[in-house]
Amino acid sequence: MPRKSLPVGPHALAVLEGARIDLARAVLVVRDGENEPNFGLPEVPHAPASGEEADAIRTKITEMLSEFAADELQPAEQRCRRIRSLAEGKGVTSLATIAGKQLSPSQSDELDKQPDHLCRSIWVFLNARQTFEDAESFYFARQFRDYGKMYDAFEVELEKAAFLHAASVDETALAARITKVLQLKKNCTVKALDLPPTAAHPASIMLIVRHGGPLSSVYDHRDDGRRGTIYFRPPNEATLIYTPSLRQIEVCADSPAVRQEVAGSFADVALGHNVSEKPLNWKHYNLSRFRSSLRLETPHIPGYEIKFARVLEAEIRLGNWKRKLLLKVAIDDDIEEVAETFLKPNNVFRRADGFSRISIAVAYNRGGDDKERTLNITISGSKSCNLQSNRDPEERNLGFALLKEWGILSAFEQIDTTDIRAMFPNLVRLHDRSDDTLSGADLRELGLDPDRLIRGGLLGRCGRQDIVLLESEGFDWEAEIKPSTTEGMVRAVGSFGEDAGRIPSADVELFEINRRYLHETLLGTIKPLLTKSASQVIDTDLTLAGTIAIDGTDAPVYLARRLDDVTVIGNLDLALRSRHRAGPGVVLSSSAEAPICLGPNVVVPILSNLSPAGTEPIVSRDGIELAYRSNSSLARGGSIPRVIRSDTQLATLHVPGKDPLSLTGNDQATIFERLANAHNSGSQDMHVKDVMKGFTARSPQQAFRSQIWDSIYGFYIGKGAKRGYWRLIV
Repeated sequence: MPRKSLPVGPHALAVLEGARIDLARAVLVVRDGENEPNFGLPEVPHAPASGEEADAIRTKITEMLSEFAADELQPAEQRCRRIRSLAEGKGVTSLATIAGKQLSPSQSDELDKQPDHLCRSIWVFLNARQTFEDAESFYFARQFRDYGKMYDAFEVELEKAAFLHAASVDETALAARITKVLQLKKNCTVKALDLPPTAAHPASIMLIVRHGGPLSSVYDHRDDGRRGTIYFRPPNEATLIYTPSLRQIEVCADSPAVRQEVAGSFADVALGHNVSEKPLNWKHYNLSRFRSSLRLETPHIPGYEIKFARVLEAEIRLGNWKRKLLLKVAIDDDIEEVAETFLKPNNVFRRADGFSRISIAVAYNRGGDDKERTLNITISGSKSCNLQSNRDPEERNLGFALLKEWGILSAFEQIDTTDIRAMFPNLVRLHDRSDDTLSGADLRELGLDPDRLIRGGLLGRCGRQDIVLLESEGFDWEAEIKPSTTEGMVRAVGSFGEDAGRIPSADVELFEINRRYLHETLLGTIKPLLTKSASQVIDTDLTLAGTIAIDGTDAPVYLARRLDDVTVIGNLDLALRSRHRAGPGVVLSSSAEAPICLGPNVVVPILSNLSPAGTEPIVSRDGIELAYRSNSSLARGGSIPRVIRSDTQLATLHVPGKDPLSLTGNDQATIFERLANAHNSGSQDMHVKDVMKGFTARSPQQAFRSQIWDSIYGFYIGKGAKRGYWRLIV
């Protein structure tokens, strides 16, 4: 007989088996919500009489937990996962650092009595939950330094480093400023903590900013079988770390705009740095040039004579962040020659996914000064450089000038309104792409300059293609990318080693779209149209932007993408029909091809409704109003049942008094066309053979996904009066 699988998750089991039994039991009985089950676990004394007694209690608790379903155990599993993350690796030091700052002497003594890291993590979770959550924020802030999607580093150009401590930060004033710049409906909270120096990081100050997100809701299935709605405001958080010696502000937050505003507010309130006169510097370091060569040319910098510039260290990651390869040479060595001699000409540095560290030595003298000087430049990843901690402003300026000359440094440049308008159609097409990654060739076809988008924060480099798809004589075939002796070009080699020609190296560069920042940029262009602004993400492809006043009513405005994908249309149609109480609205679509209506809303393609050049806003308000007035009757169901096709595979069902229903695929459209025609001709019911004529499916249900069918059966379509008949429900 097969053994029944244990529903208890690995983290809960690890806590139950590895922690002192009274602490493990205390964690498992925690309930953070009324919907969580009561496990009814037995009381446990502080110290069981023997190891055998403790093991018996563990076995009993495991058996009791096994009586519950896996989804009922999920909240306890998540709590145990959080506890274990602060009981291993860097989580241990993160918890110790924050606990040492926040706990009282008596609490610290009690914490020290706990036998191991796991028990200490549990004790803080149970007895000082706020301290535990602050330690989590600190721990994740450390982790996010390795992930560009939620992390940005800003440099503050101060005359001298501002050495402040947590007690000197006016938390109330800073919270008020952040609440204002983020336009929050509820006040945020700010907590400042001093971080001691470690082997990897200098002394810093950490700020934890917590604020409420946009109001949201979920359906709740009650015990009596009825469905209710729970409204809630999800918690959002931003973590800021300021390192005075580096003059650097690091921010981890979900949104690029939040990262910029929080950093700017801190610089203004805590550092006295006027960001309106001297904005924060966002710098991005591109180390991909070192794939082709580890040598550096000697550029001309006015006021300086550069004797030489040499790479002394080059470090790459091998597959993941835990494996790395470092090549280090003396100042008299040629690192390129060493790499080719010992690692072969086509070495791993030429095939590297990315460089994690480059160290450069520069010998120079200032104009009119015969004193020879040296400058060390060390770049770590894409957002960190040691130049900012250099106390000599002339050396800092020289270093940044050299990095710009070598094409390594690009500083953040806010894309102004004029440029946004010029590239707006292409930004909309970029937003409509399903893939987050695209090549230089893709950007060239879109007419976008990757360097400008990188400086504007909309793109990031993420390596290059190893395999490309080429077309020849009507056939598509794959070719591998190899280095080329021609500068600015790479070789394409076929699967049998044949030469497939040369390709511009810029075409095989890979870039990642900064989805959130691009999304916020497009929402910013829509904002002037709105009477009320909002930013509620309903789906990855759908956002509520606010409302627009048309004919005396406030119609909801949504921003949607990928409406040329039938699966996306089905998902968004279902989501919008569930929000029918909001009333008929407008869906601004980044797709050129889209249905006329989506749920009870009129679809307006953005690119078909642009304002004339030189006028604001970018999207035409008149075009939106015209489309709304022309199609709002259809959004309400029209006057008679009918199906309107956008093309052979896309259509919309309109039934008076009901929200329009998007139909994806010829089968769905044809089924409802036949039912609507039968209803309009006076024959309410139609035999299933006539409904499904010409299809392999034998029932209308088989033409729909189960989730869609459940939402339409009994409302748009139902069974007729006789067996084997179907009807359109009007």
